[in-house]
Amino acid sequence: MDLRLTWDLFMLVFFGIIIAYSFILGKDATLKIILGTYASALAADAAGNLFGKYFASSKSFLSAMSNLGLGGEKDAAIIAKVVIFIVFVILLTIKGSFTVEAHGGRTSAMRVLLTGVYGFLSAALIVSTVLMYVSGISFITGSFSPGPASIMAFSGQSPFIQKMLDYYNVWFLAPVIAMLIGSFFAHRDE
Repeated sequence: MDLRLTWDLFMLVFFGIIIAYSFILGKDATLKIILGTYASALAADAAGNLFGKYFASSKSFLSAMSNLGLGGEKDAAIIAKVVIFIVFVILLTIKGSFTVEAHGGRTSAMRVLLTGVYGFLSAALIVSTVLMYVSGISFITGSFSPGPASIMAFSGQSPFIQKMLDYYNVWFLAPVIAMLIGSFFAHRDE
């Protein structure tokens, strides 16, 4: 069997890890991750834009970036967005002062199915958010400014990444729709 490391394989493994982690954490924690991801996506976009505008234009910072083989202000903003996004998702999930208590499904099979669906959608939301940042799209400004490290350069090599980029609106909408549908199947002990 010829197994080559590709971006598609990396993304599939990443999806698998997040889905498996969702089963370990359970449905409530996975929903908390989804909600934290939405909040983190907007906050990281704003923070990255501010970072790119005010801090990344200093000559010493740009010199340090070029020593690392990275581009200028746009790459700095992209890196800042991705790092801030990951940190915020982790912090909101672990230390966020909110809880999610979704009522269980009517059957154990329904609960397992919902946990799997939420895990998949959580992975899709996280991956599509990172891909949007790397592609140079800003949620807040609504602009598209690809930097030298733009993902568009190699997305043609990866059908999976291309599909994630083509349907990013679906990946942002689907978790909310799934939560609404899941609430109709929930069993409420009242």
